[in-house]
Amino acid sequence: MKLKKILFRIFVVFCFLFFFFKCFNEFYFLRQPVRNVPNDNSVFVSPANWTIIKVIKQDDLTDWNTELYKQNNVVIDNWTRGFTWATLVSIMMTPFDAHFQKAPLLAKLVKQHYHKWHFFNATKTSWVMKSTFQNEYNSMLYVTPEWYKFRIIQIAWTMAWRIVSLLEPNDIVEQWQFIWAIMLWSQVSVVFDDNFDIQVNEWDYVIDWETILAKKIDTTNIKESFDDWNVIIDEAVDLDIWNVVRYSVFELVHPSKIVFWFWIIILIVQFLTWMKFFELAHINKWKIFIPFYNVYLIFKIWWKTGWFPLIFIIPILFFFLLVILDYFDVEWLINLWTILFAVCSYLPMFLVQYPIAKKFWKSNRFATWMWIFPMIFYTYLVWIDSAKYRD
Repeated sequence: MKLKKILFRIFVVFCFLFFFFKCFNEFYFLRQPVRNVPNDNSVFVSPANWTIIKVIKQDDLTDWNTELYKQNNVVIDNWTRGFTWATLVSIMMTPFDAHFQKAPLLAKLVKQHYHKWHFFNATKTSWVMKSTFQNEYNSMLYVTPEWYKFRIIQIAWTMAWRIVSLLEPNDIVEQWQFIWAIMLWSQVSVVFDDNFDIQVNEWDYVIDWETILAKKIDTTNIKESFDDWNVIIDEAVDLDIWNVVRYSVFELVHPSKIVFWFWIIILIVQFLTWMKFFELAHINKWKIFIPFYNVYLIFKIWWKTGWFPLIFIIPILFFFLLVILDYFDVEWLINLWTILFAVCSYLPMFLVQYPIAKKFWKSNRFATWMWIFPMIFYTYLVWIDSAKYRD
């Protein structure tokens, strides 16, 4: 019993950490704050939010005598290929910044290339810029209506979950659009050609969609439509990444893999828990794997009727009624359907906690916690307090 309690406490700590980071990610990290978009395609607004850590001109960027170029020449040549003059602007983001990146101005995505590589700490801003040029990244080449080129690079971090792009080549974006996201602390770098006048300096604080990073030098050479563009796109460069020494330790502890396996462990624990519940109720424990029927049995065992969850049919019927009558443009009906859906979804699972808690001689307060944190409190009942169960 003592070993069970120790294992349960360890499980509780991991669950609370998971809940904390999950809630932080969903309700704060992925927020979309309101911005004052200039709606002016002569200016290049910041695609990301926080601090500019580097502004490097062409002469310094491709100088053979510097350690920066010696260690990162393959990536630098790839990012600046097709640019007669390039300026690199790197923006650092923290977990407290909005991580949905935005379109900086009207442009067309002509090429996108993803590189799997390292996950160095992106907060280190040495002159070599190892995290900027050697981390996993997604490179996107854009062309404006004036045939000006710029490249936006999403750069992963040690703890970055993944890079998400919302666009495909040949997609046209406008200044007010969301176009990609990096799922945790990371960097966004921009490579400008010589048709942009840079307006920022190192360590300036920038706000996505508001701060102007650069201005177009000339805006007169505009085609009538994107279909008239005849831009010569630089050929894709196949970097021989696999010949570079890979740091497998970073790959092994990549958070996306940790979260995935933690979800698998939670699912296994929950299935084992419900199998034990069914066993205590003298029901074949393998019936827990039958969809819908398992929910019917749960309500049948602990609430004497298994048909109460059928109230979920109400919002479904209401939804089809809205479709048939074509009332999706009526705002108050949509709000009513949302409330109805929430009530019918959560009310049955909320009410069933109380008879289950009574079976184990637990209070109504304990039942409420069972509804809020089912994976923790159900596990506790089955593996710690199962001897208290009364049929």
